[in-house]
Amino acid sequence: MRLGVFAVLLFLIVGCQQHSRFYIASFDNPVNIKINRFDIDFINIDTNQVSENLSALAHKYPSFFPVFITDVLMMNPYDTTGNTQQIKDFLHDKTFIDVNTQVLEEFKDVSSVEKELSTAFSYIKHYFPDISIPEIYFYVSGFNQQYLINNEFIGIGTDLYLGADLPLYKEITHEYLIPNMRRELIVTDLLSLFLHKQFPFKGEVNLLNSMIYEGKILFLIQEFTSKQENLIIGYNEEDIKWCKIHEKHIWSRIIEQKHLYSTDYFLINQYINVAPFTSPVSQDSPERLGVWTGWQIIKSYMQNNKTTDLQELMNNTNYQSILEHSHYRP
Repeated sequence: MRLGVFAVLLFLIVGCQQHSRFYIASFDNPVNIKINRFDIDFINIDTNQVSENLSALAHKYPSFFPVFITDVLMMNPYDTTGNTQQIKDFLHDKTFIDVNTQVLEEFKDVSSVEKELSTAFSYIKHYFPDISIPEIYFYVSGFNQQYLINNEFIGIGTDLYLGADLPLYKEITHEYLIPNMRRELIVTDLLSLFLHKQFPFKGEVNLLNSMIYEGKILFLIQEFTSKQENLIIGYNEEDIKWCKIHEKHIWSRIIEQKHLYSTDYFLINQYINVAPFTSPVSQDSPERLGVWTGWQIIKSYMQNNKTTDLQELMNNTNYQSILEHSHYRP
């Protein structure tokens, strides 16, 4: 009996040790995210009464509607009559009828997304109390604008997250972008947008600074969600394995080629931006190895500087000091 109790206690202790020091079991003031389903309301417009329905949408979504009409549909938000025929054509288009039907099915239940976002924004509000929490909107983009963001809201086009197996995606975008056009990436994409806006890059633009800045963003997402590593950065599991196996080689290539302090925008983009692979390292590599390496540096930095809190991390723009104090040695 005593052994049984001891085993349970040991299990609990080990389980607790798996949490990061920033883990919060229960929030004093939790954030409750409810997604505004503009996508559903727009798809369900009665095409026999488009003008009346647009007026109703404008009234229901006063801040989002004009931005959607202007930036997504490229129309005058106040010319309801003039927009009627174009919107009717869009809603009658065979391709978009099929896509919109899939949106209604794939995103019929978004409670799991709301739960994840509620947890993440509860963390954000806890550690950064001065930050305002945005409204969240889902909309259909007509394969035009994937995101909308301002100081009030973040919108995300659900028709661009229907899964990598959607044949139509091959006709509208690059093949290497398609694997991340799936529901599982909505939360991390949305948080990445929000955190980049809240913590804009500061300092000289060189590869090291860009890597560490992007690494900070991923570190926050990791701390604020329960997402797997590959979903945080937008890799598949094989990409993560490749990075871990070749971590020393990646770092060696950056150092040996004298890329670490490069201010060449084209080179920085090769390490940071979405692409088929990270060309300065290997054509067999995953994309964005600069971002992945910056993330590892930040993990090492926070592991070796246990008194540093998240506000201090995000306020620290001495990227060279972060590298030195990370003791990053792959």
